[in-house]
Amino acid sequence: MTVSPPRLKDAMLDMSQCRAHRRLVRRHAAVGKLVLACLSWGFSTALTKIVLDQLTPVDLFGIEILVSAIPLAFLAVARGVRPSRPDPVLLVLGLLEPGLTYVLFDLGVRRTTASHAALLLALDSPATLAMAVMFLRERIDFPLLMSLVMGLGGSVLVTWHSDGAGSTLIGDALVIGSSLTAAGYGVLARHVAPGRDPVIVTAVQMLGALMIAVPIFVTSAARGDSHIASADLAHLALAMTVGLLGGVIPFLLFNDAITELTASRAGLIGVLVPVVGAVASILLLDEKITALALIGGCFALIAAVIASRRDDNPRAFTQHVVAAPAPSRSFTPC
Repeated sequence: MTVSPPRLKDAMLDMSQCRAHRRLVRRHAAVGKLVLACLSWGFSTALTKIVLDQLTPVDLFGIEILVSAIPLAFLAVARGVRPSRPDPVLLVLGLLEPGLTYVLFDLGVRRTTASHAALLLALDSPATLAMAVMFLRERIDFPLLMSLVMGLGGSVLVTWHSDGAGSTLIGDALVIGSSLTAAGYGVLARHVAPGRDPVIVTAVQMLGALMIAVPIFVTSAARGDSHIASADLAHLALAMTVGLLGGVIPFLLFNDAITELTASRAGLIGVLVPVVGAVASILLLDEKITALALIGGCFALIAAVIASRRDDNPRAFTQHVVAAPAPSRSFTPC
């Protein structure tokens, strides 16, 4: 039976539209997963401040990584994974985040207010955007530039005036350093996660984090700096909750979602983390927030909305903004 050219053309068009629809559904699902991850990360930032009343930052860091690594190891084994030499790139993911990111944040949040620290995390998004353009050759358009300006502006507003209630320059600097290492993680994850099982990626990632967590925790305990033995059960349970909300749950969601989104889009949606963290800090810790910091948080929220609604393959508004060669196949965004 011969198929006429018009019918063949219509069939091919229907198949193309069907594939486009499936891609759209997958990307909408990825945005939803990323929003859930941001809610989990943001809420954990406020709980961190409560836990640090009785535990040291190193204590909390060790508990976070351990609580995340154990369930992920069981999940990986259930997927049929057997012990073998891990991929070094995935180990680097864990060294960046939660490794360095969590150490710097836990040290910084003890020297500043939780709401202040949460809003400073907005720097993660513009840093991710800049790195995505530089290393992944993702193209930039006007909405992305506006989001970048809003993210940077929000961070400046947060640090421009301290409310005098526990915020310090050192604490802010440590949190900013945490944001930069988190941005590096987001860009690297976009490069290595596609085509891999998110459970395996996250499990090896936590193994990389253990490489930095174990020596730091053992050194702290040997020096007698650990407060785990003197902490009550409520704070220990809360520390494990922080490990779940700030570790295994959001990382599984993120590593799955990043396979369908560009790093720049994911990073800009990530500005929801500081907004959620600031709101949770006000509700749970009765912290005060300045008007300027609140405006900065609103900028971050607008940037997230722009990022969630934009096309992942925008047409660059000018060829002079990013003078970069065409991306290689291994670096092609969604």
